[in-house]
Amino acid sequence: MTNVDSNNLVAPAKINVRLEIIGKRKDGFHEIRSIMGAVGLYDTLSLSRTPSGITLTSSSSDLPLDNKNLAFKAASLIISEARVAGGVTISLKKRIPVASGLGGGSSDAAATMKGINELYDLKCSTRHLMELGVRIGADVPFFFSNGPALATGIGEKLFPIELSPPFWALLVTPPILVSTAWAYHHFRLQPQDELFKFSTKIDLLKLGKEILYNDFERVVIPHFPEIAKIKKALENLGAWGALMSGSGPTVFGLFFDEAEARSAESKLVKHYHELNWKISVAKALL
Repeated sequence: MTNVDSNNLVAPAKINVRLEIIGKRKDGFHEIRSIMGAVGLYDTLSLSRTPSGITLTSSSSDLPLDNKNLAFKAASLIISEARVAGGVTISLKKRIPVASGLGGGSSDAAATMKGINELYDLKCSTRHLMELGVRIGADVPFFFSNGPALATGIGEKLFPIELSPPFWALLVTPPILVSTAWAYHHFRLQPQDELFKFSTKIDLLKLGKEILYNDFERVVIPHFPEIAKIKKALENLGAWGALMSGSGPTVFGLFFDEAEARSAESKLVKHYHELNWKISVAKALL
């Protein structure tokens, strides 16, 4: 047994550079194809071993602190599955906006499972953690991968890819709530002339802005037109392209120069601070 009694972990956000919804399964889940990449906006978690039980505290008043929270649920699952003779206290500091399309809850869940695996020296393989993770949420397995990935299935089947050139994402989260379940419920499949041809090496500049695509925009933007306005604002400030991430409401603008991204961030903060947008620059973790 390891002598580690506590540990600290970071949980990065993710963006969907491309998200196609290509079908609906008999079990009700949707099949997707998505280019996913982690970015350098992090939640931080501090875990400590305890004799029994799970205790979760959070810097965000917007989060439940029970089994409705994905980090709590992840702790409960791995402790049960691995028959851990002990418990854990989790202190969560949120920086990733809640319910934003940036995968913060899923990332927290993955970090929690990694932390408990280390605290109790469980020796669970990454593959096993990913198999447990998908029981928490379809995005959770991605946060056990290293680098960008093509996600298929419901999002749990991951294939490593190279994504270039290096970029910075200017993230803008407006104060609106978009439920992923609502977005899927209202989504209607449309015939596609030809699926995008994925490869293991994706050069954004060679492929052009057409690579940036999100099927959820067809559902979400008609109900929340401010998302389209944010995309336009980012492009007007010099973003190479802009797209909604996941089911929203966060929109990201891609910049290949950090100084340009920081300049655009300053202008957004100056002109739109009264709208209560959450705005930050995050480097792609490639």
